[in-house]
Amino acid sequence: MDVLEQSRQQRATAEAILRDLDLLNRWRRFGRPVLVGAVAIDVAFAPDLDMEIYCPTLRIEHGFQVLAECAENPHVTSAQFLNRLNTPDNALYWQLHYQTDDDGVDWKIDMWSAPEDYALPRGEDFVRPMQNALTPETRRAILTLKAARAAGALPMFLSIDAYRAVLEDGVRTVDQWRAWRQTHETGALTDWKPTRRGPITAF
Repeated sequence: MDVLEQSRQQRATAEAILRDLDLLNRWRRFGRPVLVGAVAIDVAFAPDLDMEIYCPTLRIEHGFQVLAECAENPHVTSAQFLNRLNTPDNALYWQLHYQTDDDGVDWKIDMWSAPEDYALPRGEDFVRPMQNALTPETRRAILTLKAARAAGALPMFLSIDAYRAVLEDGVRTVDQWRAWRQTHETGALTDWKPTRRGPITAF
């Protein structure tokens, strides 16, 4: 299947999961939920959903209420909580696993709740610049790299490094990615955002 079509199907599945769990509305009682990550910027490949919730009053019991309500859904197979307030993350982490009916795929739903004035890099600040920067050509390049990673043809890498390589330095193929990694630092937390749009040829 074409990687763009596969990504469209993944996004449709993600949106169906959000509706089935009523996840955005459940979190809205306690803060401002924001869809982030690959689904939000339309380069979904892996069965993952990412959310951030910015709360006027951050309370652990609110997250447990959301998890408990979602856990009543028969598609939810596990729920997890980590208190990361005293770590560099400075936020609360929540996770659900959701198994789809049609193909039995396990979807991982990662959620971070944080104060509204959260000062560390925010995923929500990354979404709009990426949406503005991506084109069908660059989406295809990113998804090609993600597909190679999933198939084991490439070592694991952070998706943001692939975004940087494609949007800033013109990487389009697996071989170009391998060459790019030889000369660029990867794997680090970064507040990078794209600064330009359109095809770039660097190789």
